[in-house]
Amino acid sequence: MLRARLLSGALFALSFCLISCGGGSGGSGTGGNSATGGTGPGTGGTTATGGTTGTGGIGTGGSGTGGGVATGGQPGGSGGTPATGGTTGTGGSGTGGAGDKGGAAGAGLGGKGGSGAGGGSANCAGRALSLSANGTATDSDAAMAHVEADLGSDLPTGNAKRTIEYWAYIKTTDWVGDKNEMFYYGGGSGSDNQFGMDFGTNPVSGMSSNHATLDPFTNGKFSDDSTDNLGINSSTDQWVHIAMVWDGTDVLVYVNGVLKITSAGSGGTGMLATGTSSLYIGCNPTNNQCFNGIFDELRVWNVARSATDIMNNYNKPLTGSETGLVAYYKFDETSGTTTADSVTASGHTAHPGTLKADTTAHNPTFVVPTTPLPLVCN
Repeated sequence: MLRARLLSGALFALSFCLISCGGGSGGSGTGGNSATGGTGPGTGGTTATGGTTGTGGIGTGGSGTGGGVATGGQPGGSGGTPATGGTTGTGGSGTGGAGDKGGAAGAGLGGKGGSGAGGGSANCAGRALSLSANGTATDSDAAMAHVEADLGSDLPTGNAKRTIEYWAYIKTTDWVGDKNEMFYYGGGSGSDNQFGMDFGTNPVSGMSSNHATLDPFTNGKFSDDSTDNLGINSSTDQWVHIAMVWDGTDVLVYVNGVLKITSAGSGGTGMLATGTSSLYIGCNPTNNQCFNGIFDELRVWNVARSATDIMNNYNKPLTGSETGLVAYYKFDETSGTTTADSVTASGHTAHPGTLKADTTAHNPTFVVPTTPLPLVCN
């Protein structure tokens, strides 16, 4: 009698275990206590209710077709994909991965953590030179905030080929001709003895609401108060790269790396006769017309940079050792009244620039622009 009771009890216990542990298909796959596995990933249920024993339903149970393994059976098959995977809310980490196996903790082999960045080049702009003491539009430029640099014999004069290029942060109100000149040097008697950049007097041809025009001037036959479309609009405050080139035949102006203005001069022939002076950044001292914006990455070359040269390097910093580079101002100082010449070529005599104005309170300042310069480093 006692043996019969013991046998009966054992059979009852075995029967109970088969029912509660998932038996044939067990776990959170299709059996066990979770029926179809709750709301888990894949077709398997969540592991919170899937299976109740460590060995429940290994055949197709556990995470056989997607269930997790928190308290359920051991993971079988290949597990659910972790697109919403495992036992976590969105599967894997970050934005969910494409892991191969569901596995424990939801990530299986898991996805990449986070979505990260797309890689590529980083902005490496530092400080810049602000001329905010000057007026914009037709406002007074009595402050005469500017930088003077004596380049001596390194400054391209006469009919020598050259390139002057820089970045300028130009506001919508700055596009007014003969009021906000950006750089100047030369002068003296005769024609074509100056070399500088002004804004255009007239709007873009055929676009009366767009006043983004330029006037590269030589005080002679190569001056061009152009109405050519620069590919930008005066309705937006923006960084603009400008390069003015004399190649021995034409005065060329590139905007954001692209040729936009070509001045062959009246009659199509002629030579420059640029006089000797300091380089004035931000003002024309002959008429006290000054720029109100921000300058950065100003470069002076004693060669006519090609279209390819300009396009390939206008938005990148230089090493300072490039052939033909005779002055390079990064304006990365934090204070003071001088700015360094960053040319590093062997034998080069540095030409630091001096910050000047009508009073020291109006001197240009070194700032971190609110809108970063779009300069990139590899």
